Amino acid sequence: MSVRKSILLGALSVLWLAGCGSDSGVEDAAKQAQAKPVKRIVVPVDPLASMARAVGNGKPGAAVDLRYDLLQRPEAGKPLQLQVALVPGPGVDGMEVTFSGMDGISLSGELTASFAGVKSGEAYKHTLSVLPDRNGVFYVTASINAQVGGAMAGRTYSIPFVVGADTPVQKKAAVAATDATGQPVEVMKAEENAH
Repeated sequence: MSVRKSILLGALSVLWLAGCGSDSGVEDAAKQAQAKPVKRIVVPVDPLASMARAVGNGKPGAAVDLRYDLLQRPEAGKPLQLQVALVPGPGVDGMEVTFSGMDGISLSGELTASFAGVKSGEAYKHTLSVLPDRNGVFYVTASINAQVGGAMAGRTYSIPFVVGADTPVQKKAAVAATDATGQPVEVMKAEENAH
């Protein structure tokens, strides 16, 4: 046998042995994969993700967060369901909410709701009916009293909604400016002071 053929056969033998070794490595890896259960990461779905945040007056850092959803499209003369979710923060023992309307809308159903023994971060839902009598921009006021360590902390929220066809007021309301904390910026009339 020539030297060339010997080298060629030797190289083929090494490749064949390497191939055999890799098959057993693949089999070992497959067995290990079957033996170990695969851990799946479950990302919880936020049940309040589709709900809007009510506009709170006062300082940030409220004891209770208020979210809301209109269950139908607002139309003049047709009642719609307003669902709210109150989410207590740390230290809140209980909370009470009272709803009121403004000129142009009527509220019906339970206009107050109380929740005792609440858990921080858990959503407590309540639904009421709103009847707008004309097109325009309206809001429902929600006044919340939270019991925190024996003391009461109060906060008032506005739940805005628009009834009727697109009007310049509605377009402006849809793109309301917000500050760095995400709170809506209130537009105020400028005043001049003479010195």
